[in-house]
Amino acid sequence: MTDVSASLVQFSLSGGSSIPDGLRSAVSDLPAASSAGEDGHLAAVRSAYPEGDVRADVLESAAGLARSGVHPLLAATASVARLRNDARAVEATVLGCEVACRLAALLDVRPDALSVVGAALAGSTDPAGALHALGLASTQTTTVSGSSGEGAEGQEEVAALRTAFAAADGLEAALLGERGFTAPEAPVEGRRGLLALLAPAVDAQELVSELGTRWHAEAVL
Repeated sequence: MTDVSASLVQFSLSGGSSIPDGLRSAVSDLPAASSAGEDGHLAAVRSAYPEGDVRADVLESAAGLARSGVHPLLAATASVARLRNDARAVEATVLGCEVACRLAALLDVRPDALSVVGAALAGSTDPAGALHALGLASTQTTTVSGSSGEGAEGQEEVAALRTAFAAADGLEAALLGERGFTAPEAPVEGRRGLLALLAPAVDAQELVSELGTRWHAEAVL
């Protein structure tokens, strides 16, 4: 039986040679990081971080991408990948999104509910740290939709904020994992893993079925 968590981590850190050209192009064609504009709530959140804190940088980048119409999962994941894995930002983004999309499909939730997972993996640089990051990000995953505000403007603001928080939390998980902050050894399929908490009846092996040959991320990217 496949070690699901370890396989997902190995996949997310791979060279991505099997990534379809369409997915590569979708990420390569993303706009450069831009300001999220006049957003009082985001400015208040950013001001809570110390000067020079990289989490504040991805907050703004992810919110800006989300406001420009980029899917929240892609916006959060790409923002962290660009900061942490610039040389392989496209690969890190696609692979992080793919893992998040597979988890979302198995849990029957929207892919953006797993944005923090995509961001955490895209921000990781080594297997041990990535495994811990996956566990830390999983503890922050929620399927609760909550209020979207009133009207299109309110929905856009809430979506941008959620995307920004997912990016910052994913980056923090990657940094903590890299520095040795531990998580369960099998953070997805283990006894204390994500699936045990949210969907104990599902088959975790479905997450690695056709991994690298069938791409769930095509629905998002």
